[in-house]
Amino acid sequence: MTKALIPLAEGVEEMEAVIIVDTLRRARWHVVTAAVTPQPITASRGVRLLADADWVTVDPSAFDILILPGGAVGTRHLIASDSVLRAVRNFHQHGKPVAAICAAPLVLQAAGILSGVKATCHPGVSAELTATRRLEDRVVIDGNIITSQGPGTAFEFTLAILAHMDGAKALDAVVPGLVLK
Repeated sequence: MTKALIPLAEGVEEMEAVIIVDTLRRARWHVVTAAVTPQPITASRGVRLLADADWVTVDPSAFDILILPGGAVGTRHLIASDSVLRAVRNFHQHGKPVAAICAAPLVLQAAGILSGVKATCHPGVSAELTATRRLEDRVVIDGNIITSQGPGTAFEFTLAILAHMDGAKALDAVVPGLVLK
């Protein structure tokens, strides 16, 4: 069973967080959300989220993939966390996938893993993405780094993660129930 770690912080984009968690749990993944800021977390549009654990109690090395939902404020909180940046670097150094959507590719940049990597992000933060050139694609996979643009690409992003980790056949168990094309 694939184990995914998803850090959540005040100001996270709720659509991204919930779509990622829900879709991967439908695929029978073990998904743990970990609060980087005090709980409950108030997301970008006022939705309150309760993470499964606090970030400081979780061992990131026990997971197969690290997935970062965006949101401008949530992303700033993730960038401000030395332990989140350390986890991003450790995943990358050990060849484990790191995925980021919306503004969260800026976390990958802050961790120093985007140089020479193909990536995308939310158009609203594209000027801040200076370590690489932003591609227009809705989802970009370069090795074990997966990036996407925002709430409207959250399903595509999550399904790309699922296929990257478990193969395209894994989508057959999830997509019909979501009534996605």
